[in-house]
Formats: sequence, structure tokens, C-alpha cells
Amino acid sequence: MSPAYETPAPALTSIMTLLDIPTRVYICDGCGHAQCDEIPDIKGFYDTGYRISLSSEDHDQIFAVKADGTVIYRTDHQAEISRNLLNLSQGAKLLDYGAAKATTLRKVVGARPDIKPHVFDVSADYAPAWEGWIASEAQATYEAPEEWTGRFDAAMSHFVIEHVADPVGFISGIRKLLKPHGTLLLSMPDVSANPGDMTVADHVNHFSEASLRRALAAGGFEVSVLDTTSFPGAFFVVAIRSETPVKEEQDAALVRQAVDRGLEICDFWRVSAGGLEKQAAIFRGRKAAIYGAGFYGSWIFSRISKDVEVTAFLDQNPNMQNATHFGHPVTAPTAIAEDAEALFIGLNPLKARAAIGNMPYLHKPGLELVWLDS
Repeated sequence: MSPAYETPAPALTSIMTLLDIPTRVYICDGCGHAQCDEIPDIKGFYDTGYRISLSSEDHDQIFAVKADGTVIYRTDHQAEISRNLLNLSQGAKLLDYGAAKATTLRKVVGARPDIKPHVFDVSADYAPAWEGWIASEAQATYEAPEEWTGRFDAAMSHFVIEHVADPVGFISGIRKLLKPHGTLLLSMPDVSANPGDMTVADHVNHFSEASLRRALAAGGFEVSVLDTTSFPGAFFVVAIRSETPVKEEQDAALVRQAVDRGLEICDFWRVSAGGLEKQAAIFRGRKAAIYGAGFYGSWIFSRISKDVEVTAFLDQNPNMQNATHFGHPVTAPTAIAEDAEALFIGLNPLKARAAIGNMPYLHKPGLELVWLDS
């Protein structure tokens, strides 16, 4: 089929690296799933290139900032949701599948030391982070051991399935490791609430509720809980291993809604790319900053850096400040340079104006705010 969205190289990955490939998105009329081209050498990318949160011992992402300035970090929030949704029995065997550093699992175990943690990942780079708190026989890389078949009471996999080329095979692989009627907790981006996900090069899958239910049924699971509120911008779904084939009846209205929303998001990025090209021409050779050193800010940088003199990225995350991003310093938002003439807002466009509205120091004469949705 023809792509619903296509833009030339470079493509941006979720770890903020640029690939010399175009971005193409296809949307399925049958289940509302959006899927992108597989990135080159996907296996090698996750084995040695995808070093998520390994830049420092305490690296984490900000989930939210409370009104009083208190920062809530992503893995703390994921751990709390995981404990609540899994409701594990005493001494349960829990597998973190695609664990990376397994920080969320570590925090789950910190609150529930009776749980027996296990980890699996397709890279050995994270093994040092597991040492000292997970038994060596409870660790696996590249292939899950045969002796793990049917071992686990529950498995969780946070923000992994969007990366895999075969999502149903991924789900079926976890099912094999669970006990009969074992529980699976999956989390993944909800592209409808986080439209930037549509342009992430290594996020091959962009699930809708309809396509997620279909994939889980095909992988042998009955959906128990589908939560879109606990972690805004993401799906958290609890599914139970079924011992009989699962037939998922597609809700035609739900599929149509997903297809329409997917096409709307693709249109948004097509228009935004054109708008950024025009803004870059307006500010060619002039100094500008980018608010946000995450995906949205990085995507903006990939589109304007040839024309605009980017002096800095602004970010509230203290773990990112005093570092560099694409060779430019990352500073606190209050430290924006006095001679910056434009500030490109690299935040989720559904939330950006409200967030920047709470920062009066960014609303000053001589500084033009450039929005993705303008």
C-alpha cells in the first residue's frame, strides 16, 4: 500500500540519533494499526547501539512536574502502576522482558521484596546493572532458556513491543514463558495521545486500541485491563494467558476511529515539517534555542539546524542539564541566552502551550516562540 506519511532522511530514533533513511508510515484499514519500515540491521541496533539510560547510574526521564516543583520520574511512576495492575501474590516469579537496566523492576522489588525477579534482554550491555540484586540464573540475554518455559506467574514489558518487527511473535514468545493463566503487563506509546511517536524511526509499531486487542488475541491472551489514563500518552494493558484460542471480534467503529486519527496525525507532521522549513528560512543565520532535549526538540533540530544557528537546548530535567545534545549545551529554561531571537518549542503539541504558559520568563520582547502546531 502507499504510505500515509513519508518524509526524506534523516530519520530520528528514540535515543536521539539520526539515521540516513526516510520515514514512512502505513496505516491498516482492517485494524487501525500504523506500522513503519524496519530500520536497517534492527538486531544489531538493539544489541550494541540502543544503550538506553546507560549514560549515568541514575539517568531517568521526567514523567511530570507537580505544581510545587516536585519532579516525578518515569520509572517511579511505571513501578507504581505495575504494582497496582499486576497485584502479585506472595513470592511470585516476575519476568521483566526487554528489561534494559530493569530500573522499574528494581523499584517494584524494593516495595515487594518477596517477589522473585528475573530479567531478559536482547543485549548484554545491561548485564552489569543487574548484578548484585538479581541471581545469575534469573538473568538471560538474546534467547530465553528452555527451562524458563511455563515458569512465571507474571511478566511485564515496558515500552518494548513498539520496537519489534513481529509484535504477535513477541507476544507469543512471552506467553510460552508464563504459567497457565499467567499475567502479562504491556506498556507502549499511545500515538493518538502522543503524536510524536508516529515519526520515531525505531518505533515500528504504533498501536491503536483495536490493533492492540487484535495482536494480544492472536498471541493467545485475553485482555483484562486497558488503561489509557494512568500514564498519559501510553497504553498499559493487562492480559491473561488463555488456554484456548482467542477470537477477537473487531469493533468497526473503533477501527475507523483509529484509522482517521492516524491519518490526522500523519497530516499534522506533514504540515509541521513544511511550517518548520518556512520558519527556518525566516530565522536563517539568526540565533535560536530549542525547548526540550527529548524527541520533539530533537526532531525540530533535525529539520532546522542547517539554516538556523541553534545555540542551546532548554530542558527541565536536571539529569540532562550541563551536558550536550547534538553538540549544543543543555541548560535550564531560565538560562536562555539574552540574544536568542527564536525559541522552537519541542514538546508534545497537545500539552506544549499549557506547559510554556507556566514559564513567564520565556515570554519576553524580542523572543519569538515557534510552535509545531502553528
